[in-house]
Amino acid sequence: MNNFFIEIFDKKSQLDIKKNKKLEVFIGKNIYVLFDHKHFEFLNPKSSQNFAVLSSISPNDKNRLLTNYDESPQSSSSQILLNLFLKHGKNIFKDFKDKFFLFIYDTRNKNFYVIRDHVGFYNIYFTENNSSIYLSSRIKHITQFLNLDFKVSRNNLKKFLELKPIRDSETFYEHIFKTPPASILKNVNKNLVIESYKKFKKISLNKSSNGQIQQLRQLLKDSIIKDSNLSEKKIGFLFSGGLDSSTILSFYRSFNNGEQSLYAYTSTYDDIDPKIKNLIDERDYQKEIIKYKDVKDRSFDSKKLSTLTDLDWYLKIIGQPFFFPNLYVAKHSFKLASKDGVKKIYNGNDGDTVISHGYEYLLELFLTLRWIKLYKSINKVAKIRNKSRFFVFQKTILSQISLNKKTFLSAKKKHESILNQSIHSNAIEVQSLIAAEYGIEEFYPFYNIDLMSFCINVRPNLKLNGISRYILRQAIKGVVPDKIRKRTDKSNLGHALVETFLCKDREIIENYMNNPSNLISKIYDIECLKKQWKDLQKNPRKFSTGSNVPSLIFSYVVANRWLDLNNEK
Repeated sequence: MNNFFIEIFDKKSQLDIKKNKKLEVFIGKNIYVLFDHKHFEFLNPKSSQNFAVLSSISPNDKNRLLTNYDESPQSSSSQILLNLFLKHGKNIFKDFKDKFFLFIYDTRNKNFYVIRDHVGFYNIYFTENNSSIYLSSRIKHITQFLNLDFKVSRNNLKKFLELKPIRDSETFYEHIFKTPPASILKNVNKNLVIESYKKFKKISLNKSSNGQIQQLRQLLKDSIIKDSNLSEKKIGFLFSGGLDSSTILSFYRSFNNGEQSLYAYTSTYDDIDPKIKNLIDERDYQKEIIKYKDVKDRSFDSKKLSTLTDLDWYLKIIGQPFFFPNLYVAKHSFKLASKDGVKKIYNGNDGDTVISHGYEYLLELFLTLRWIKLYKSINKVAKIRNKSRFFVFQKTILSQISLNKKTFLSAKKKHESILNQSIHSNAIEVQSLIAAEYGIEEFYPFYNIDLMSFCINVRPNLKLNGISRYILRQAIKGVVPDKIRKRTDKSNLGHALVETFLCKDREIIENYMNNPSNLISKIYDIECLKKQWKDLQKNPRKFSTGSNVPSLIFSYVVANRWLDLNNEK
């Protein structure tokens, strides 16, 4: 379940949780620790020289630490991490490639360090009350265990309603905070301080284009094939038929040798309006992979599924507003996987962002006045996509300048900035919480830190060479079917979202359009959204592509329902 809750107190604990059937409990001097023993390993202060340690690390990373440092293989992961952190400090984190978590508490001076991994697989929320400090993997633990009236952050709620990003150290509560990815939370002179550590690594790149393509191929293999998963009889995959999910499933198949059953979970839209079905249907691409005997097709029709329909269930688990309109796809996949006895699932989330479509390279050419090369590059893209050069220029350059407050001259710097955004960890948090409800552990191969670092530093013209993500398409040649590998289009689930609003969610949307919460009435222009909702109902196709109105409606309903549930509580 990836759960932990920690209280660090001066004199007396403020909690009254003596028994918990789901979490292991440790009560020591000035510290109270609840944790899920399946995912976390605890080191008692009595056996570790006055240090309490809670940790989680992948088997691959643990083996790498044992190889690189002179540590006893008989030692626990928590003991190894404690020893290395005391010797090397935050420099040790450069050797981690996968998800990890580390909490160290010194019982003598009451100092502590809690470290979040480079992407943010493990969440670290924190707050203070009555001289006690509370740390938790779930925000709902803090709101429920402490039983305090936390005030809603009006500023962050307003940002959420307007689709603006919230700072990665803040939540929807005024006095509950969050440790950003690649950061250390520690107490200094009884003050909490957040300190970042270096996230991306220096990668030695092959000088030739073909060499870099082969490097990417090897990195994909290393990030997908986990030794700890090879012993599983069943492995699941969130599979859409797109380039990212197809890459993961195909690579896994190539090294599986038919020894495991592979389950492909995907949403289909057979009963949707035939006029838009061709815009979102991926079945022809999915068939290229699910035709193999070792791949079990576990597709399901989304006819009766909707995120807003089950909104109370999601909010109860997540504990605060979330933006994930198509979350029902993951939820139903996890539900099916649980019935199938599948415990581990691969997720191709954000493969396009990590690899990069490469369009930031065109912006770099434009801003650095290399216009001849820019013209040739745009011309090449236009021919492959069968679009006009002006269309390509407008979509890949003008849109980048107008939509971003900060413009980067360097394609590399822009790519790195995108990968540092909190949207990645937020998506992982939400989806992982849902997975945990069904006893599922997720794996995100594209978030391997070596792979991310490589993709940032690879030559920009290898990311875009007439076709987007050129280097990925070359690296997966012979592994992923060519019909998928060479495709230049992508399904647009915006059509499915609008259809869902009109056919399944209309009642709940109408209810909150006419009965908004008092707080939202004070901070948001509801009349404007009402008009947009009416316009959407009259012309759904207009709002299915290139419009943020469906997203605004989704956020609005989620925020209202969350406030209603808080008031009821």
